[in-house]
Amino acid sequence: MKAPRGSLAAFDALVLAVGVIVFGVATGAFAGSVKGYDGWGHLTKVVLVLRDFPAVDWNYDWYSGSPFFLGGYPPLFYFAASALAGLGVDAAVAMNLLIAFSYLALTLSLYALVRIATGSRLAGIVASGLLIATPAVWTPFVQAGLYTRVFGMGFTSLAFLLAALFLRRPTTTRYLMCLAAVFGALNSHIVLGALAIFAVGLVLVLVPDRNGHARRWRVVLLVPPVLLSAYYYLPLVLYTQSGSQVTAVYPTLGIDGLVSPLFPLVPIAALAMIGWLRLRSRPSVATANRLMLVCGGLSAVLLVYALVPLPRLAGLRSPDMLFLSSWFLAALTGLALGSIKVPAVSWQRNSAAFIVTAATLVSVLAVIPFVTQTMVRDPARPETALAGWQPVDPMETNFRVASPTDNLSVWLNAVYDVPQTRGYAAIPQIRNPDWQFWLDSTAWDGAASEGQRSFLFDWYAVKWVYVPSPYMPSTAGVVPKLTGHPDLYRAVPSTQDGPSLTFSYLRPTPIAVASNAPVILVIGEPDSYQLVFRDLSYGDFDTAHAIPVQGGRYVDDYSAQDLAKFDEVVIYGALAHDAAHAFDLLKGYVSSGGGLVIDASGSPLADGSGINEPLPITGATGRGVNGDWRFKAESSPLTEGIDFSSFGPARYDGGPWTVSVATGVRSWARTVLWSGTDSVVVAGEFGQGRVVWSGLNLPYHIDSYRSAEESRFLTTAMAWASRPRNDLTATASARRDGPQRVTITVDSSARGVLFKESWFDRWHAYVNGHEVQVLRAGPGFMYSLLPRGTRFPAEVQWRYEKSVADWAGIAVSAATLIAILAWPVWGGPVRKWLGGWWLRRRKAWDSDDG
Repeated sequence: MKAPRGSLAAFDALVLAVGVIVFGVATGAFAGSVKGYDGWGHLTKVVLVLRDFPAVDWNYDWYSGSPFFLGGYPPLFYFAASALAGLGVDAAVAMNLLIAFSYLALTLSLYALVRIATGSRLAGIVASGLLIATPAVWTPFVQAGLYTRVFGMGFTSLAFLLAALFLRRPTTTRYLMCLAAVFGALNSHIVLGALAIFAVGLVLVLVPDRNGHARRWRVVLLVPPVLLSAYYYLPLVLYTQSGSQVTAVYPTLGIDGLVSPLFPLVPIAALAMIGWLRLRSRPSVATANRLMLVCGGLSAVLLVYALVPLPRLAGLRSPDMLFLSSWFLAALTGLALGSIKVPAVSWQRNSAAFIVTAATLVSVLAVIPFVTQTMVRDPARPETALAGWQPVDPMETNFRVASPTDNLSVWLNAVYDVPQTRGYAAIPQIRNPDWQFWLDSTAWDGAASEGQRSFLFDWYAVKWVYVPSPYMPSTAGVVPKLTGHPDLYRAVPSTQDGPSLTFSYLRPTPIAVASNAPVILVIGEPDSYQLVFRDLSYGDFDTAHAIPVQGGRYVDDYSAQDLAKFDEVVIYGALAHDAAHAFDLLKGYVSSGGGLVIDASGSPLADGSGINEPLPITGATGRGVNGDWRFKAESSPLTEGIDFSSFGPARYDGGPWTVSVATGVRSWARTVLWSGTDSVVVAGEFGQGRVVWSGLNLPYHIDSYRSAEESRFLTTAMAWASRPRNDLTATASARRDGPQRVTITVDSSARGVLFKESWFDRWHAYVNGHEVQVLRAGPGFMYSLLPRGTRFPAEVQWRYEKSVADWAGIAVSAATLIAILAWPVWGGPVRKWLGGWWLRRRKAWDSDDG
């Protein structure tokens, strides 16, 4: 490869840079506020990083608490934008500046790659112009607001160029520059990081150096940037999120879907390849052809992903591939053009060159209206969407605002400190996606009962409710429900024309609160716990009545000491490793005063096989009830005031409902509910405790028919089993010291402290300085029992602390950085120590490469 003349290269680079900046400013892409549908979400993250740094592992503002970066976008873009904002630059301007630099990197790296590989100024300028003139290059930014993706692609293009430069003349400086660019891609976007690793790896392995040799061993040069990024990727590999999708189904693009986004790039690329096949220049085969092979292969892989119905990564849609493939297609075009043999006449005097350059300029000018007209400016704050929104207390941090729409949520925390029930995050960052879906689909459903709505708002610490009914027709039905309950909701007076769509919930409970409510351990499958907890909502059995704690699948995974901490145990779908041992545990627990509610459905512990005390029955058998329950209730605290005639029908999928009926009742218990002549609910007192056995599969039936009366029957049984408590309401106050530390001062006696943020293993609780267990309670939130003997007033502190995986990743990154910086000192001895082995391996690889 011939090096381009420095002055001409600098002139071309200056012209191209000015062209990109003028283009971005003229279209408005690099000016004004944030762009695209995701713009405000990214801006909010920048604002939060600037506000909370260095406490940026946890985001309490979004989705009732979620990891800030883990599972989502890497932090580099947000740190860079926040650093600029910290210097006094407006945060939105800082983001646009980074994007402008990214487009400059895309353009200039493409020019340099083509110019250096082929020696053709014309090919470099045409390739760069075609890139700018391709709509698919601008759409992810100006329409979608994919800031981190564009930022990462800028680093990927630089890494590709620098890898080629390193092969041309291997030096430590060039390698470190390539390493930094790969690191930038890895820490901007996961997909772009993978693309950078793959693309640079292909260049290092396939493209020959200046001596004409291609070496497979060079792929190990990518290890350092990966190790430098271990602080983020090592915890990510070990991070799991139930309910999140690894793969997704997205529609494929048709061939016609490539025409408009990739015009004029694809037609010109095709013409360039035809010309290259017929008129290619031989001297450049060794380098340019291999670069063409890499660019063509990458383009083909990306376009196959877009066109062929293959399994896809969640969040990576088919159209996204057009942006990623554009740079490699433009590089392929430039490399092909530059390798075509033309007469030895300077390109300035070549009429064909002039025509090609003019056509490229026209193409660039032609795309300006597309960028300008399709740009989405201030997408999340259109005046129509916010006409009914009324500002809330901007400094409140112990209550939330609830909203069903991103029109409010994505920008709210760029303006207010108030936490919310939604946000803008990657799916794996939402700790409780199933619970989130239940909240969003229920709280703004006009058909939902007010008991359900109040239950949810109580658990989610809601103080304000935003109902965008004119803009989300699905929420319109809830407005009359809210206005019809002035005891629960008050419309916030509108400061604008039109109705207020903001309501205050008049019975809010804080995010962090001390509680004396009975603590109920639910043992069973996770789906079984969800059923039980949802069932409580139909009867508004909220945090004032009970704190349900999600247990494991097996009863005998708990010790007697573990069970003794809880006021009640509910068994629904639970299993046992050793049934006899499980019954011994439950017997001791109930005898000592514990409450037990057990439903026979799905649990071999209560379905009639091997039944032992403390169950109040001696045997059970299955039976089908079709339609009419024919209930008969005995006088009991469990049945008093329950209208059994309002229960849903005994049907399942058009057929009978299967129940378990008791074939015998113990002397210390009695039947409280019959279905015809069959005993289906039995209760009694055993030792100092109480037991309720049900064969109705009541949790599933309640959820199927959404029956408030059935829910009341279940909650009455649960309240009776745990024995009504007359404890006074606990008094406490909470103080938030940043996003990762909350201190609760408990002034009076309390059973425990409920922290209504998403359970995460990095959170730890300390009572008067001593660590206590953090339990998963309610819809995936956190609860800690206060140890017996706790002296009041007590201080309960919740702290987010890095895990072993977090520290291990940081240690690997730090060690790698130190090793790189100290390479001039220790590199020589290491090379000498490893020299013999390394030389033998290289010889073996080189002989394999031929």
